[in-house]
This record gives sequence, structure tokens and C-alpha cells, in this order.
Amino acid sequence: MLFKIIFAIAALYSIALLSWRFFRGYLLDKNLGLPDLDYLHKRRPNKKKLRGTAVICGGSITGLLTARVCHDHFERVLVVEAEAWVASEEGRKIAGYDTKPRSRVVQSKSLHACQSFLFSGLEKLFPNIELECRRSSIAVLPSNPRFNVSGRLLRLPFSGSKSRLPKTMYVGRPGFETLLRRLVLDRNAYPNIEYMAGTVTDIRPDPLDHSRLNTVVIRTDTGAQEFQASLVADCSGPACAGMKWLRQNDYGYAATYPRGKLPLNELKIAFDQKLRYSTMTFRISPTFHDQLPFPTADYWDTRPIYTFLEGKPDKGRAMFVLTRPDGDRLVAFAGHHGDARSQPMNLEQLKEWVRELVTVQPIPAWVFELLDMLEEVQDSASVSLVNVAPTSYIRYHQATNLPSNWIALGDSVMTLNPIFGEGCTKAFRSALALHNVLRDVPINLTSLPVDFSSKFFAEQHDKTDWYWANTRLMDYGVKTTIPLPGERLSSGAYLRWYISHLQILAITDDQAGQVMYESAMGLASPIDAFHPNLVAKILWRACFGPRP
Repeated sequence: MLFKIIFAIAALYSIALLSWRFFRGYLLDKNLGLPDLDYLHKRRPNKKKLRGTAVICGGSITGLLTARVCHDHFERVLVVEAEAWVASEEGRKIAGYDTKPRSRVVQSKSLHACQSFLFSGLEKLFPNIELECRRSSIAVLPSNPRFNVSGRLLRLPFSGSKSRLPKTMYVGRPGFETLLRRLVLDRNAYPNIEYMAGTVTDIRPDPLDHSRLNTVVIRTDTGAQEFQASLVADCSGPACAGMKWLRQNDYGYAATYPRGKLPLNELKIAFDQKLRYSTMTFRISPTFHDQLPFPTADYWDTRPIYTFLEGKPDKGRAMFVLTRPDGDRLVAFAGHHGDARSQPMNLEQLKEWVRELVTVQPIPAWVFELLDMLEEVQDSASVSLVNVAPTSYIRYHQATNLPSNWIALGDSVMTLNPIFGEGCTKAFRSALALHNVLRDVPINLTSLPVDFSSKFFAEQHDKTDWYWANTRLMDYGVKTTIPLPGERLSSGAYLRWYISHLQILAITDDQAGQVMYESAMGLASPIDAFHPNLVAKILWRACFGPRP
């Protein structure tokens, strides 16, 4: 009898492990797009570009990535951006961290992160990116975020050989966007890409075929102009201008709706996680930098200094970060949910805010020593206070009757809680989805097929929808969050319980530490946390181990 029980358990485990491995490989392809990275430099099989102009409506991160992808597939690419200065020398300067802030980008002066998956993709799109990073004082290093939960450091995978860690770049939002703009608008490397200062105000259907767009209307300093477009890409960000254009031209509605499809006015959903944060940026000299009180020598080899994640969200989950991005800067970040805490507006308030964090293991004394040292340079500090708008999702994959040559990408479709640091990676995966669909356009066509838009939105849904599901799951764990209509904060409670135990396990367990690390780097599939070994460890810990 005992033998049969052991055999049944072994057989069940083997089936679970084989199923997990098969499904993980499928998700790495479908959701993460890891195999797709190797195709980023390849055009359509016949190498003949699609006729006409791809018009990119917005020239921020998503717009620039979209323009770079379209360069490989269209005869001409036109980027339309409202802020004229960004295409000037100021907008492409080497010292990108010193550019003027973007007026329409809330994140311009706030903490910014680049995941390793994003950097891997950028290396494929721009073979010279590391050289350009060095020119701009942007460090490219093995990624070591120094994550800890309530004061307890998470295990770092490959700790015996840090060179095996994936690379990333340490850069603020102004420096990253300036670098990307300089790369994309290089006419020697990408001669088909043009820039135009203006604002797209409308789209015009083809007079002979309402299912396709014919022109875009652009407001410029000299008046309105119309341009023919083979593809129109809404990259207007949270403004979601494309919704207005579609509504103006009677798109997105039908007499009847197939199962799973919705009218245009029902596509958008939103919830509010009541996120507040402060970012203080200090200018430091090399001499000051050399005196920072790091506990070990390896801190000099990485840019992150301290990353604290509060384990218990009783007062609204908090996050505290010290890091050194590009240039001569040190950034201190304090973010939290809800109104139980106030936003630090100066260094003294920041130190008090940090002292009140809920910890299991005390924050090291050298962190406070470093904060005290910053008093010497606090006159150089800039302070950014942000109340994050509700996160929203326009479910274009459920739309009907959209123009076949119209798409929307990035924040024009979905915004996320920025504390997770996934915004630019999400934008990149949108561009990757576009490349996949363009690469599959039949070689005998010189224009986009009638199902292009629907195929793109389906592909983008595969590459990004899981971001929305995962971040919403975690945000619902904070009682001040206002959930989606019809949902409750209790949604996903069991999964949050599981993740909380995984975080604690990651303090001492290599496998759990690797899952947490790769999730933070954008390299983990949606089921990596549910490896049969991890499930068994967490269930055992929950039943017989110490309490969190």
C-alpha cells in the first residue's frame, strides 16, 4: 500500500513537472516574446517595404520604438510630436539627464527603471547602444536591484558569478528618452524616419473604403495639414487621443456584436490604487560620491544602493529606493499607497518617513548615515511630487469595426502602477508585437491586409495583458485601492497569499530568489512562480514553517 502511495505521488509530480515545463515554454513565446527578439533585425521575406507612410502620433518612448520598428517595413515613417524642442539639439544632447523636462510626461523627474528584458530588446534594435550609453554617462552593468522585503535581502541568483546576471542600463527618464531619440532620429542609420512638430487632431477614412484610413490631419504652427497614411499608430500616451478620432469618424460600433466584442464606449476600464510618491534628485561630485558609506566594496560595482519593499500594507504598502542613475546624480524615492502617510517634500521629512517604515529587520545604520550626508548637497536637490492617476486599460482586442490600418500602442492602450517599473518594457513589447504582425504580412502585398489591425491587437494582448492582471492583483492587496466596477479587493487574495510566502522564501531559497529576480527583470513567464517544487515548499512552509 505504501509503495502505491509513493508511486502515485511520484507519478503526479512527474506529470505536474512535465506540464509546467511545456506550458512555460509556450508562455515564454506567447507572452514574453523571448524567441521574437532574434527576429527584430529581420524584415519581410522579400525585403520589399510596404508602400506609403506610417504616421506615428506621438514621439515619446512608445512612439520612438514604434518608429524604429516601422522603419524596417515601410517606405517612409513620420513621427508627429507636439513638443517641437525634442527634435532639436537640446532634445538629442549627449548629457540627456540635463535636458529640460517634458511638459506632458509625469514621470520626467521621477524614479525610472529599465528592466533587463527591455535592454536585451534595445540591443537587437540598436547594435551601437552600449557605445551611445557610454557617451551619455549611462552605466550598463549586470542588474542587481538589491531588493529586500521589510529589511531582509532577497537571494540574488548566480551569486557565485555576477557576470551571469543579465545586463541593464541605469538611467533616468530624461536620459533614456534623449538617448532613444538620438538613436531613432539618426538619418544615417534610419533614413526613412522623419520628424514633424505638430499634433494629430483627426483621422480621415478612405472615401472609397471606410474600413481603411486615408489621411491624418495635423495641426502645426502654420495651420492644419493633411498627410496620406498607410498606417496610423496612436502613441499619444495616457491622453488616448485615438479614442476621440475613432468616435469622430463612427468607428468602433456595429448593429450586433459577436461574443466577446464590445462597443467603443465600453472598452475602457480603470481602477485607482491611490499611489503617491516623491523623488528627490541630488547632484553629487566625484569626491562626495567616493565618501558614501557603503558597507562592502561591491556597492561600487552597481548603481542601486538600497531597495526596500514594505511587506505589510497596513498603512498602504510603501517602497523606498536609493540609486545612482546617469550623470552626477543620486536619487532618493519614497512611494506609498493611500493617504495614511504624507509625501516627503524635503530631506528631513524623507528621513522621518523612512524611520516609520514597517520592518522585520531594521534598516541598516549606514542608510541613515548616507541620508545625513545628503544634507551637504540638499541645495542641489530637485523634488518631484506625483499623485498617480488611476490606471486604465482600453481593451482594443475586444473592439469591432476598427480601421484595418489603425493601431494603438503603449500607454495609449494600458497604463500600469509605475512602482513595478514595467512601463517601458510594456511599450517595447507593444512594438515587438507590431514587428511580429508586420513580418507576417504576405510577401505579395504592398499594403496592409484587411485583418491587420485585429491581428495586431490580438498579438499585443498576448504580450501585455498579463501585466494588467498581475499588477491589479497586487494593488488589490492594499485596502485604499478603489477596484474596478463589479470587483472587490478580495479578488486574488489566495494568489497574494502565495506571493507573500514566495517573497519570504526568496530570502533563503535560491529557486525562489531566482523567480523573484527574473520577475523584476521582465524575464519570467506568468507561471514561473508555480514550479511544482516551489508550490511544495510554500505549502510545507505555510503548514509547518514559521509565521511571516
